[in-house]
Amino acid sequence: MSEREQPAAQTPAVQTVGVPAPLPFGLPVPAGSPLVPAERRPAIEAVEHIAVRVADIRRAEAFYHDFFGMDVVFRARRAGERWEFLPADFDWDTGLRQGIYPEYCYLRNGPLALLIQAAGRGTVFVEPRLQHISLRVAPESLVELRGVALARGYAVSEDQRHSFVFRDPFGITWHLTDGHAGPDEHESRI
Repeated sequence: MSEREQPAAQTPAVQTVGVPAPLPFGLPVPAGSPLVPAERRPAIEAVEHIAVRVADIRRAEAFYHDFFGMDVVFRARRAGERWEFLPADFDWDTGLRQGIYPEYCYLRNGPLALLIQAAGRGTVFVEPRLQHISLRVAPESLVELRGVALARGYAVSEDQRHSFVFRDPFGITWHLTDGHAGPDEHESRI
């Protein structure tokens, strides 16, 4: 075959750039401009909390308190139309015998906050354990994101002046707040 008859080298359809391993959960690497820049940029100020459903809230509280050194900020249960906060010296065994058991436990260490929800012992999880992700956003971003979610027809489970809860197309529930919730909003949010 002569030089003129040799087939031209084919360019791959997708251009890739290799990086040395590791990556996954130690992440970053790419530097410079984003691969696909966002057309708009709501002002997300912080992750407010991550809510997780558990079968055994007592064990979960003990684990996160010990493992991540998280403070137990509160334990709460619904008492009729209001929320009841359990004392720091709450005795789990006595509470269980008396029918007083926390439905929620809120733990925090620095920027990480977990809201643990008791699903009940023996619960078989057929749905995600991640209850929702809560973000604190600028007030103007709350208004904008509420409008986008409503316009796109996302399922809305709460719509208050300073907070908004909706489910995205992938089944993740998002709680957005501007951090200025009044007492009535705070109670309905837990």
